[in-house]
Amino acid sequence: MIQKLRRQFILVMMLSTLAVLTVIIGALNIANYISMTSSADNLLAIIVDNGGTFPEFFMGRRVDFGERKRPDFEDNPDFTEPKPPSKEEWKDDGKRQNRSFSNETPYMTRFFSVEYDPLEEEQYTAYTGQIASISEQDAMLYAETVIKKFQKHAKMKGFYGNYRYVVKPDENGGRLVVFLDVSKEKQSFQSVLLYSLILSGIGLFAVFILVWFFSKKVFKPVEESDRKQKRFITDASHELKTPLTIISANVEVLEMESEESQWTESIKKQVGRMNTLVEQMVDLSRLDENAELVTEKFSLSDAVLDTAGVYLPVAEKHGDELIIDVEENISFNGDEKKIRQMTGLLLDNAVKYASVSKSSANGNAPAADGKPWIKISLKQKGKKIIFKCMNSVENMKSGNHNELFERFYRPDDSRNSKKGGSGIGLSIVKSIVEAHRGKINAYSTDGESIVFEAFFV
Repeated sequence: MIQKLRRQFILVMMLSTLAVLTVIIGALNIANYISMTSSADNLLAIIVDNGGTFPEFFMGRRVDFGERKRPDFEDNPDFTEPKPPSKEEWKDDGKRQNRSFSNETPYMTRFFSVEYDPLEEEQYTAYTGQIASISEQDAMLYAETVIKKFQKHAKMKGFYGNYRYVVKPDENGGRLVVFLDVSKEKQSFQSVLLYSLILSGIGLFAVFILVWFFSKKVFKPVEESDRKQKRFITDASHELKTPLTIISANVEVLEMESEESQWTESIKKQVGRMNTLVEQMVDLSRLDENAELVTEKFSLSDAVLDTAGVYLPVAEKHGDELIIDVEENISFNGDEKKIRQMTGLLLDNAVKYASVSKSSANGNAPAADGKPWIKISLKQKGKKIIFKCMNSVENMKSGNHNELFERFYRPDDSRNSKKGGSGIGLSIVKSIVEAHRGKINAYSTDGESIVFEAFFV
């Protein structure tokens, strides 16, 4: 049990760390991506606003879109070096330009532009003066692909390979498409993403080592305490068996010397109850210690039918009606002895506490003549095996009742004393189910019956 708690603790810590790392790394990379696209879009906005190239503010002069090459400034006798803009000019032109860009930005930026005019004979006109790796034919082909995508999906921005593009339509059906080379930015983004994932993996592994190491130290006193508790239960159970055996033998001698009486009968009953309690405590202690199950493939249908058959006369003696609904030929790989014990404990609990509910009294329940009823069923759906044991009750609150599996849980002390319940049987049932990697729940849907439902795979 302690080892299970320790594994759950490590799992929770690792999942929490993973969640935190995921949020941090995700936020970092999302911010990096937004920054990359935002910077590219700002540059594209400047280029688009100036007809497909940088404004004269950056370049020294405005390049007409029809020009296929950058002008040779050295061969131009009329060329004069432009004056840098004043603060007022910068402020007035702020809608088209970003203050994070400098006068060197145009010379560090690789882009090309394509203008599409359906009314012209040559519909596509390309400007590739700012890029060497793309020819005019390639630029027109890129633009044609992007314009088709725009016409189909109305997508004005996006990525085309290592290029960020934007489409600016005009009222005459023309299109201006600008492609900005963001290969370096994408490579930088991918590197950050890769390194962050690698570092996160290393960090997660380091956290696992630390949590595993320190959890061992933290749980060591708890494990020692649990071990002593189990040892005490085992030793006490063995020590109790001897006086109980002696008491039982002495009662038998008394009955031989003198006739049976209500006193000797009461002693025998309480000795039997104590013996059952001791055996259940030993069983529970062994299950907690994860004792090896004797697993083999057996007929689960036959095991449940045999055990339920034993309780038919017991139920009849208590005035209960036992209904058995078991699907045939269901096989299971597990400890047959423990499964039979589980079935017996559930039926024993049902026989003790089955009572006449309102629906039973009105004849609207499975039992006839208003009897308390018990129903046990076994079904298989695909690979899942569903085992149910249910019985009629009175004054049961609807909803989940998994608290019944807690050790020594007694919702009604007086009733449990009268019925002879120890509060351990259902705890053993849960331990057996979990030892077979199954799950069990207790619930009431109508307030007039209690259902114990186990799932096995």
